[in-house]
Amino acid sequence: MGKSETIERLIGHFHRENIRNVVILTDKNVDRCHGNYFDALSEHVEVDKLVLRPGEKSKTIQTVAQIWDYFADKQYDKDVFLLNFGGGMVCDLGGFVASTYKRGIRFANCPTTLLAMIDAAIGGKTGVNLPSMKNGAGTIYFPDIQLPVDLSLLDTLHINDFFSGLGELMKYALIASADLFHSLRKRKKFPSLTMEDVNFCIDFKTKIVQEDPYDKGIRHILNFGHTFGHALESYAAKNGKPIAHGIAVAQGLYYESLLSMQFGLLPQEEWQLIADFLPKYFPIPEITPEFLENLLPYMQNDKKNHDGKLNFTLIDHIGHATPDHSVSATIIPRATLRSTMD
Repeated sequence: MGKSETIERLIGHFHRENIRNVVILTDKNVDRCHGNYFDALSEHVEVDKLVLRPGEKSKTIQTVAQIWDYFADKQYDKDVFLLNFGGGMVCDLGGFVASTYKRGIRFANCPTTLLAMIDAAIGGKTGVNLPSMKNGAGTIYFPDIQLPVDLSLLDTLHINDFFSGLGELMKYALIASADLFHSLRKRKKFPSLTMEDVNFCIDFKTKIVQEDPYDKGIRHILNFGHTFGHALESYAAKNGKPIAHGIAVAQGLYYESLLSMQFGLLPQEEWQLIADFLPKYFPIPEITPEFLENLLPYMQNDKKNHDGKLNFTLIDHIGHATPDHSVSATIIPRATLRSTMD
């Protein structure tokens, strides 16, 4: 699957739905590398383009308001179609714009990063960051059409962004496929990626979303690694040393696997496999008492929490996760620090 199929699918959809105006939302990095990717659309619809500053600093309600104002100034009505062409930031923010402008317009995601292909572009979760909370405001609003992924877009991806996507791919391995985990662990050339890897992640998330579209139950297993991960990501950004989302997730996978073992769910030997593998490819920070004290406020403000307790997805085996483990914040220092100091 590639560019031609994406273009053909969009043109067919536009004709069937009588769509005449399309706005492409992208960022400067993607536009520099792939600015002519959708040129063929202009033969069928009126095409406009908005180019954002790349990175999480653009993922704010202020950016959303600027896009709302731009749409209003252009007098776009509810028939305008928004095409998000970028990574996780563009897909999350663009979906939020689509869900809110005039109470909802049609949109699609064309992901350009590995992380967006296997996660952000699927499932309808949209959002922007708050100063103290990753994805603190958002909606669940589904794309009008699901586009195929084009792996050729990854050819221009920076290696750090590629590893960020691998962090999310590791999550799928740990919650859904021991075979994938062991395959990744044994590959002589890691990081390496196959279309089969990507399709597994897409198919698994699509299946879970179909079972639980509005995130009320089983979909929570997709949060594995994200309680620690979002806290690490938010803390790093607050201190002027941002880390990529998928890298933070990989760090979260390490510590939430550790918690799974400490709480008697994950066998020691399986924890050891994870503990040996992840640090080879992802920087795992040491959790000191002082560092954990700084992280806990972010974890306590996590949107997944209930009844004043932290909410974790944990694993009982590599390849199988269970959601909604309520944990008192006072337990985290004892469990985490005890193991990291052993």
